[in-house]
Amino acid sequence: MNRNLHPAPCRSRLHPLAACLAACLCVAAPAPHAESRFDALRARIADGTLPLSPALLQRVLDATAPAVPAPAATTLVVTNCDDAGAGSLRDTIGAASSDDTIDLTQLACSRITLTSGAILFGQTNLAIKGPGAHRLAIDGNLHDGVFVDLGTGTLKIEDVSLENGFKYRSTDDALGGCVHAQGSAILDGVVMRNCNALSVVNHGALGGAVWAQGEVLLQNSVISGCMAKATGYGYASGGGVYARDGLVSMYSTVSNNVAIGESATPSFGGGLFVWNGGLVLGSTISGNQATRMGGIATKGASTYTLTMINSTVSGNVANRFGGIFSVGKLNLYNSTIAFNTSHEWDVGAGYYLGAGVHLSVSGEMDSTIIANNVNTGAPAQYPTVDLTGKPGSGFNGGHNNVMLCGAPCPNDTTHEDPGLHPLQDNGGQTRTHVPTPGQWDTFGGSNVLGWSWEQRGVGFPRQSPPDWPEIGALQINSDVIYANGFN
Repeated sequence: MNRNLHPAPCRSRLHPLAACLAACLCVAAPAPHAESRFDALRARIADGTLPLSPALLQRVLDATAPAVPAPAATTLVVTNCDDAGAGSLRDTIGAASSDDTIDLTQLACSRITLTSGAILFGQTNLAIKGPGAHRLAIDGNLHDGVFVDLGTGTLKIEDVSLENGFKYRSTDDALGGCVHAQGSAILDGVVMRNCNALSVVNHGALGGAVWAQGEVLLQNSVISGCMAKATGYGYASGGGVYARDGLVSMYSTVSNNVAIGESATPSFGGGLFVWNGGLVLGSTISGNQATRMGGIATKGASTYTLTMINSTVSGNVANRFGGIFSVGKLNLYNSTIAFNTSHEWDVGAGYYLGAGVHLSVSGEMDSTIIANNVNTGAPAQYPTVDLTGKPGSGFNGGHNNVMLCGAPCPNDTTHEDPGLHPLQDNGGQTRTHVPTPGQWDTFGGSNVLGWSWEQRGVGFPRQSPPDWPEIGALQINSDVIYANGFN
């Protein structure tokens, strides 16, 4: 392994004083686009340069489309917070037809506690709309799950909290501690806490919070403190989410979830377990734990792609791969993968195991930080183990900072410590790392997707002319002159 140190392109960056001088000399710089935060994404989908499966492409297009009047459909209003009976959530769902909307926005109470088990239904394309996650919680009462959708369409849940689900199974797999969807699931403005899937006697536990046979779409949502746990010789995967046919996470947080198996059978994907690729945009995956892959685990054919844009993967822990393990192609754009931890270094597979990112096939990386990821089993000469891969894998692209490349990195990659500050609220919907300006980013980043905003979203431009785009998920765009002369 080596640091893959190559000469950087001659493209120096300007601190604010020099920027002012350049402006006086009429040095032009491109202005950010005046577009919504999803326009660039939709353009890349339209021109075919953002690879996703057809189903996920349509899911993203639907989720980011401009608002249009909804077709006429029946809306059924929930009038009380009882577990069952006339006007309750359970009975209202039971009376609904496919394509109906269940309206919780008129409730005066703040919690619905389920005392007779999960709410089971089989309609196609049911929507459940709450008044806001901070205003209403649906509580599984640690008795069972919350929603079990046996329909084959899409279950959409908006603006509500789901808490204290406990899916316990001894005769089959435990699927989805709070939400089980035989079709697809959309969670928009949803907070999920303390959702648990527990299996015993050699069965699997899949999706501590959410399990879906189809796609899962998270938008403006939080999944935290959830667990998939298998006893006996069972296996556990997806401490937060288990998506059987692709996942999209937009401006969401998946944090402090766990996938755990009590036997020697490994657990996979403490935060996310994703089949068939997906998209992570403006999201933070942090503090998740599992045996094999702590943050994100992917499975499926090598032809599927996981694309990450303006996102952070931080502080995840696993024995083998702390941050991201990708079976298919992995594309990283303007993201930060840092402070993930793993423990196993060499398992006799012919390659070493990285703590930040591990590739199975080659992908693309542009303007991304991979730094301060630690494998406790690595030799002392490797204090950080940021990127590894199977033989023949590596990254194309440019303008990245990877402290240690154990798989090929683009030739202009720098290898310095970016001095990342702790993961915290720096504005926007998700937590981020602020880097310390310095030599590591002297040559600047790139914005190959033409994105207007960085991870924090609207109001936080990816580029403030005449400054260059910066490397990583967060753009400093500082208007002060630092002691080291860089910004």
